[in-house]
Amino acid sequence: MGINVAILFGYNGAGFSGLERVKGEKAVESIVLSALATLTGKASGTESVTVECLSLGLQSLVNQPLFFTLLCVCYTTLLDLLTQIINISRAAATEEGEHAARQLLSLEIAADDIKIPTPDALNALLPEAIRIFKVVAPTAEGFSARRSCETRTYEYLIPTYAFMAPNPAAGYDYVASSVSKEDLDNMYPDADPEVDRSGEGSLFTTLRRLGRSRSRSLGRSNSRGRSANRSSVPPEPLLDQNSPTTPTTASGGPLNFFASLTRRRSTTKASQPNISETNSIANLIPAASNSSPASSIDEPPQFYDPIDLPYRGADTLRGYRMTEEQLDIVRSIVAIYRGTHNWHNYVPGANQDDQRCFMRIINIESGSPEIHNGMEWLRIKVQAKAMARFQFRRMMALLVLVVRTNTPRSVIANSFGISKVNIPEAPSAMQIFHQPLYTNYNAVAGPGAAINFDDEKSQVEKFRKQQIHEAIYAEERESLAFEDWLRDIDRVAFLYKYFLNARGLIGVQNAYVRGAIGGVDESLIYNVR
Repeated sequence: MGINVAILFGYNGAGFSGLERVKGEKAVESIVLSALATLTGKASGTESVTVECLSLGLQSLVNQPLFFTLLCVCYTTLLDLLTQIINISRAAATEEGEHAARQLLSLEIAADDIKIPTPDALNALLPEAIRIFKVVAPTAEGFSARRSCETRTYEYLIPTYAFMAPNPAAGYDYVASSVSKEDLDNMYPDADPEVDRSGEGSLFTTLRRLGRSRSRSLGRSNSRGRSANRSSVPPEPLLDQNSPTTPTTASGGPLNFFASLTRRRSTTKASQPNISETNSIANLIPAASNSSPASSIDEPPQFYDPIDLPYRGADTLRGYRMTEEQLDIVRSIVAIYRGTHNWHNYVPGANQDDQRCFMRIINIESGSPEIHNGMEWLRIKVQAKAMARFQFRRMMALLVLVVRTNTPRSVIANSFGISKVNIPEAPSAMQIFHQPLYTNYNAVAGPGAAINFDDEKSQVEKFRKQQIHEAIYAEERESLAFEDWLRDIDRVAFLYKYFLNARGLIGVQNAYVRGAIGGVDESLIYNVR
């Protein structure tokens, strides 16, 4: 008959190839199953010490004969266990470097006499980066960690220096301006960041909003770059979509409609640099055209070299504090993400006609800025029935790029249309799979076979805080890896200017990297000739 087992665990994904086991790579799942194989009663005590060796990866031990024999014995035991596993399922897959505070692995093992170990016994064989919280055996018949899961919650941590304006040499169409809260509300009347449409309360139970003024008043009165006097510009009327014909006059035509979707900018047009007068690569980047984006279809391809940008000071980055206006814009953007959209631009290799890309974001929220190790951080959580690979990281990447380049928020809504946008993935080290929910299953299965982390809440929170959050904060303060990612983006800014522009409209991409990429992260380059 066999037995169904559910393993509830968490892990810090740094140094792992991901959750799912891949031959020859260091995966979280392989290490957990290796520990399980060691304690099923088939492996001897000597073999248990090889689990740590196995976690280093098979390839790294080929040239170490002293450990290779022991490794093969333990690996054979693991293979024996895997041959008896009929089904294996995960609550959610995580990619290389991504973490999980509450993960679930379900197994259907054919053997009836298998001995299921306790969490303490498993943890004794596992590295500190992986913790088993609970083992449920047996589970109800038909339980699957993936199919039985109703919703999944993810979290992303952003160091707020990511919202600093980019170096002018990058050539973005940046205009320093101030958008009032009233303007944001008028632009997106249905995207209210204060409204929870999930029906299950705030995703930040420990950061429940106490009123925006109170949450930002502590230690933020002297935030760097805060606008003392904000200009309030009356919202321009939107185009009447019920009109039988499209107006063409200056007062009510398309130009007025597009203007209502973009930020307010200076009426003084900056003069374009004379290419013959300077050899700066930044000046060779084409500026955003005032004509319709469709006009660029006939323009010939443009080739550029990566821009040589200086590094920003570490103390400046660590000491940066986001402004109230930036926080309002972030919350406005996450509210636009909420709901059902066509996410084809956020799913690698997807087509706009693929019906699988129509997915619903049940809830998404931004917390209040927090200080950790002298740096300010912003946490964003999202809840959905399912998320595609890299989808959440692309959502966070576009959010960061829009805020830091002062691109109108309309580009977020436009990204759900038919136009193709090549959005990069934000760094994996900041993403955490927060929690799966099995409410309907638990109601049927009963308390004995229920799948939840309630009884282990203190243990889970301790692991999440110490092994994941604090590790991320410490590593980022030391390495400033998010700045490296931003700098790689800025070095090839010409690849993104067709949607990161002053109008928030998606144009046609006709910029390419010329030849070698000069040290730019290859994962960010998709147009190379």
